[in-house]
Amino acid sequence: MKKSLLLLCLFAATVHASDIPDYDPNSQQWNGLASFIGLAEGIGYSVTPVAELEWDKLDDHDILFLVYPLQRVDPARLGRFVQAGGNVVIADDFGEGKDAMAALGLLRAEVVTPRAAAYYANQPYAPIASAKSDHPIAREIDSNKEHGVVTNHPAALEQVQGATVVVGFEDSAVVAAGERGTGRFVAVSDPSIFINRMLQFGGNVQLTSNILDWLSRGHQSRHIVLLRGDTSMFGDPKPFIYDPRGGTIGRTIASVNSWLGGAEEWLLTPAAMKGLAAALAALLLGLALGALPVRRGPRIDGAWLRFSRPARRDEPNALIASPERGASMIVLACILRDQVQTLLADAIAAPEPLYTLAEGELVSRVAAAKGITASTALARVYKRLRALPSRGQAAAPWSSGHLARRDFDALYRDVGELCRTLGAPLMQEEA
Repeated sequence: MKKSLLLLCLFAATVHASDIPDYDPNSQQWNGLASFIGLAEGIGYSVTPVAELEWDKLDDHDILFLVYPLQRVDPARLGRFVQAGGNVVIADDFGEGKDAMAALGLLRAEVVTPRAAAYYANQPYAPIASAKSDHPIAREIDSNKEHGVVTNHPAALEQVQGATVVVGFEDSAVVAAGERGTGRFVAVSDPSIFINRMLQFGGNVQLTSNILDWLSRGHQSRHIVLLRGDTSMFGDPKPFIYDPRGGTIGRTIASVNSWLGGAEEWLLTPAAMKGLAAALAALLLGLALGALPVRRGPRIDGAWLRFSRPARRDEPNALIASPERGASMIVLACILRDQVQTLLADAIAAPEPLYTLAEGELVSRVAAAKGITASTALARVYKRLRALPSRGQAAAPWSSGHLARRDFDALYRDVGELCRTLGAPLMQEEA
């Protein structure tokens, strides 16, 4: 009986019907957010609850945390904020965030009893959600009571499009995450996950930590702007907030632009504008001087103006050096091909037989002139010899043809066998 009364005190009354203010950042009561703020600050974040939100004040260091908003969240503004590189969590079950969730591709629906694999203390209003993907937010979240996400009368995210279902039940999602433009967003259909009582569950603490870690982009964004309940929102988001490919220099330039825009530097007096221009010119000159090489280069003698033709690849010195430095052996292969061409022409009395006769006819004529062994050896190398370019093309400095040493060695062995059957064996010293 005592256990039933305790569970009723913990879950039966929804967080929206209590006499105690819901989601109060300073409240230690069961439905306050003091534990959430303590958790965030304990892992290195700063938290600022706001009574009103100015969209244009948010930058790449901020994570916007919307908890059960009671004023309509403008879908267009939220969409532009994420598209420009902003980070946002919208945690809402029955508040005014439904349209904003829909703009992010998430349909929020009210459910009576979700189909969950487990329920806390077997209570239907406390289903336990589990991980549904390998998303970083789902790290170390399971379906059991110790590592699952305990919910309290949750709504459901259905027809999730353009986002990943991270945590949910068998028939619906509780947490979904995605990216738009250069920004990231997380949608949660049960904001009570973050209240003091619910953060007594290990899975809820793990989920909260994972969300903040994913949105921080490697500790880039460490300031949480907390908006909850009946809070006004006005202004427009900045057109540029964060670009992950911009690097340190890109972020610095964006910060300078933001500072100039906020300070309205275009209203400076003419004298101040001249001073600013002189300072910027001096800075650019210093950067240019720093980029120049300190050490003097070689003495300029005009040699680079003289035209010199690149050496051919079939010159004797180049042919001797090419095997030693691992260069292409294609010129040597062309020399072998030309040697075979001469031997075949003498054997069957036909000019350039590799190119004037089809393979079948050439093999037959060689068999008739030199025997079946010679024709077999020819058939073994015919296609490789025909595939070689002309010697002039192979030897040209601009030639891109390539033949590896291993392939040349195999070709040399087969050509040597063919030359032997034709009566003119290759000398080993000629390789």
